[in-house]
Amino acid sequence: MCSFIGAQAMIDTDKHGGRNPLVELAAAIDIFGHKTDAERELDEMRGERVADRLEDDPRFAKVAADPAQGVEAANGPGSFEALASMFGSAVPGPESVN
Repeated sequence: MCSFIGAQAMIDTDKHGGRNPLVELAAAIDIFGHKTDAERELDEMRGERVADRLEDDPRFAKVAADPAQGVEAANGPGSFEALASMFGSAVPGPESVN
């Protein structure tokens, strides 16, 4: 059924090397839940499962900021610094920000 619907789509197969990507995706569906080679490779890159829900992920801080008490919000160690380093930035410390 999915292959039939994908074949009816208005797709310019010349732009896709003579192939219809919707039909190929429909053909890749496995009703038994077996993973494709690409899915297995992606699972290897992801590593082991950390948590089932975002709220249960221990990598995220659960401490809220309370400026009245002088409590800073907890942040995963180095998360902002790691993000900035991806762009080649040396991150200044809070004392150097004016």
